[in-house]
Amino acid sequence: MFTVACASRAPASIPDIPPPPRLSVAQVARLLPAKVKGPEREGWARDVLAALDAEAVLPSPPVVCQVLAVIDQESGFQADPAVPGLPKLVRQKLEATAGKLGPLGRRVLDEVLASKAKGAKRSFGARLDAARTERDLDRLFRDMLAYYEEQYPAAYAAADLASSLFGPSSFAGQNPITTAGSMQVSVLYAVNKAGPDADPDAVRESLYTRAGGVRYGTARLMGFEAAYDEPLYRFADYNSGVYSSRNAALQSQVGRLTGIPLATDGDLRLYDKQGEPRGDDSQSLKALLVFRERHAPDLSERRVRKDVDQEKTAEFETTDTYLAVKRVYAKQTGQPPVYAQLPQVTLKSVKLSGEKTTAWFAKSVDARYQQCLTRHRQTAR
Repeated sequence: MFTVACASRAPASIPDIPPPPRLSVAQVARLLPAKVKGPEREGWARDVLAALDAEAVLPSPPVVCQVLAVIDQESGFQADPAVPGLPKLVRQKLEATAGKLGPLGRRVLDEVLASKAKGAKRSFGARLDAARTERDLDRLFRDMLAYYEEQYPAAYAAADLASSLFGPSSFAGQNPITTAGSMQVSVLYAVNKAGPDADPDAVRESLYTRAGGVRYGTARLMGFEAAYDEPLYRFADYNSGVYSSRNAALQSQVGRLTGIPLATDGDLRLYDKQGEPRGDDSQSLKALLVFRERHAPDLSERRVRKDVDQEKTAEFETTDTYLAVKRVYAKQTGQPPVYAQLPQVTLKSVKLSGEKTTAWFAKSVDARYQQCLTRHRQTAR
């Protein structure tokens, strides 16, 4: 007679899925393109890792390669990028603005350009002609603004129409440096990210350092959650605004359901130059209201408007309006609605030559991203 010892079987455990590898400074440095030489490689690597740590994002190979791809696209790894021909383009823009006032406007512009900042040796005009980098131009315009506010005769400015084009707010608006640094991050975004107590000029200056440019640019690229199945759409959002790719897909679906042609620019509302919503309705919002009437009468107009207010957030995907569009689209077309598509936005900047689009930008960055992944696979062997 044999005695068999029976033991209860432990439940099968689910194996832990290891997290993606966290890259070291040396590993990140090896992912940089060959054009970045010597100790600069380690410096860029350290700043990228610090920026990702600040956003609590794990520096895995795909994430690091996304950041490096944007840096490469936007500046070629230059902390303070030079922009060939920019002084000429800026002067042309100033002269065009002055030309709207005829001889009076040109006289005011000539007087301002002939002036100097306190303690400076060169006039504003000479500094403009000699400007080489973004920081040169940015500092010039900030000095011109300070000069106008402190030195230019207030009585003269108030007495004629010149104040409407060359007053402080107008001079600030003439500054061509709205994106800056190695990742060409929006200055407005960086100032808002720094918080209400931050000095805007100090934030601008930090963007021209390697650490600052990478810090704010990485936050802009990685600082939001989205269910994109590939980084291509995150690259597009970096250029045209958070959730632009998600919202462009929704615009396309609403356009198909209503028959109303919509620009798939990723903005369901209209915004001013400061990024604040305007009061008038966009074509996309009007189309959503038509969609509500035809396909989702249980949605109130008030609900649609409140939902659209969340278009720049992840929570927009949980709203009644977003879910209704997806549900009706699937039922009407028999096709699953895509989550994202490249927004169609034409880029306008004195720093760009020729016509460029957000789709062009995203695809160009994605090509650099793929090259970085290839370098990773080669160095990981």
